[in-house]
Amino acid sequence: MIKSVRIVGGGLIGTSVGLRLKASGSSVEMVDVNTNAMRLATDLVKGEVISDPELIIVTVPISTNAEIVVEQLNSNPKSIVCDLASVKSELLLKVKELSANNENFFSLHPMAGREVSGAENARADLFEGRAWIGITDSIQNEKTKMIAQNLVQICGGTLYWLNSKEHDQLVAKLSHLPQILSTLIAGSLKEMTSEDLNLAGQGLRDVTRLASADPSLWSQILTENRKSIEPIIETMINQLESVKSCIKSSDEEGVKRFIITGNEGKKQIPGKHGAKNRDYAYLSIVIDDKPGELARIFNECAKVFVNIEDLSIEHSPGQETGLITLSLSNGDREKLSKHLQDSGFKVHPVKNR
Repeated sequence: MIKSVRIVGGGLIGTSVGLRLKASGSSVEMVDVNTNAMRLATDLVKGEVISDPELIIVTVPISTNAEIVVEQLNSNPKSIVCDLASVKSELLLKVKELSANNENFFSLHPMAGREVSGAENARADLFEGRAWIGITDSIQNEKTKMIAQNLVQICGGTLYWLNSKEHDQLVAKLSHLPQILSTLIAGSLKEMTSEDLNLAGQGLRDVTRLASADPSLWSQILTENRKSIEPIIETMINQLESVKSCIKSSDEEGVKRFIITGNEGKKQIPGKHGAKNRDYAYLSIVIDDKPGELARIFNECAKVFVNIEDLSIEHSPGQETGLITLSLSNGDREKLSKHLQDSGFKVHPVKNR
């Protein structure tokens, strides 16, 4: 157990960590340069003032991250200090150069977050089942390594170890590029009319979800990790040029190869909590656009002990019906399909995606 913690940064990540640590029995102090943010975070966490914290966690914007880490190390020689920023390489160089206590430092990055920011959106379960990256070249002794492992365990995460360069290259692909592409697609919609956008399906909503991100935060992240991001963008531009050429020349085989490559990449993404991704079976149900229809379906699932893994809803404005597609195991799909048909539902099996 980590007995006492000071969290510098009362935003989404810092307050979420604070809530989880408080629930585990730690004493927690919330600190922020913004008085209102600090007051809200403190009230949510039930924070207190701590003079010599065992651990100091820095969760500030990346533009001030290194400065605050060094400041906390130099001002608190008895404390262990860690940061949770999403870019690492230059940080470690600055800590080594500017702090006399760099042996008390370690660095982590939780691969979790939300499209919304601020303490008001914090959740104690934000990191449950999520990956955390521990930075190997920030660890200089067994004590800091054990505290890093303990913190991740308390937050409900799984710890993976990478060096700072490997980390920055990996998050450029897994996190930063998706943010860029989601923002790019959403930006292309800016001049469209609301009438046209009323026709958008769930696919557009899915790929633009990340575009609600905080501009100040993400402009700092992307420019800070420029060395890793630039070659990835260049590769993406070349791939887009290639598919553009295939489309322009009516090269169906070339376009097909492009889509198949995406299919294969998608299959590589693991399922829940890092487990092997499951191949679901899908069942579509046409329902009337009126209250209680979704509840009826869920009740029928419960009657035959069928577990819904996921669902999607398609419904256009003015349409009197909607389409619910359930993700199920193959066995559950067969069982539920027969049961719903016998109960009068309009059921349509869908080929696996």
